[in-house]
Amino acid sequence: MREAFTADAEAGSPLAIFSDFDGTIAHPDTLNLLAESFAGVEFRRRIGRCIASGELSLREAIQMEVQTIRGSLDEVLTFLRGHVQIDKTFPGFARWCQERQMHLTILSGGMRQVIESLLEPYDLGHVLILANRVRVEEGRWHLEFVDNTPWGHDKGAALRQARQEGYRTAFIGDGLSDRSAAGEADWVFAKSGLARYCDEQKIGYHTFDDFSDVQRVVENR
Repeated sequence: MREAFTADAEAGSPLAIFSDFDGTIAHPDTLNLLAESFAGVEFRRRIGRCIASGELSLREAIQMEVQTIRGSLDEVLTFLRGHVQIDKTFPGFARWCQERQMHLTILSGGMRQVIESLLEPYDLGHVLILANRVRVEEGRWHLEFVDNTPWGHDKGAALRQARQEGYRTAFIGDGLSDRSAAGEADWVFAKSGLARYCDEQKIGYHTFDDFSDVQRVVENR
């Protein structure tokens, strides 16, 4: 495992921090949980194989998983609040960023309303959320994507914009939807599938278990 910081980032520039949500802040992944609950484990695994083979884009796969969900938004949010845990170190990390005037943004290929609901108890209104929105009509679910890319939400775009505005950038993530952001960030914090991708692409990164590890690295730079 490698640790790296992009050398051409301006040392005196402010730092903007971006984090994935599912599998990074929230455990388990909310969309995986819902797809398995409504369509079964084999369905979700088949979708995963189709993404890996290139048969489906991430955008197409996510939409298919969301369309399996049934029930009202309130019913599903209640279910998720009973089955999903927020990383216990994230709220403290978010407040630490606020105290140091470091912008913290959640970038997600999932559902904005789900993220807002799961974070509501922690009073983190200062954290910006960029994610797809879900529309529920007569119990049927459909995603309205952030952009028109095959990702549905190209997370790298937010980091490119931040760098154009003069920020150094850090990204924290774990999976497939995080790859474009990892390719743009000055600092990358990676685990699981994202760490393997960074190894393959020779992208330097810090490993982490939770947000206390991220805070420690940033604090010591």
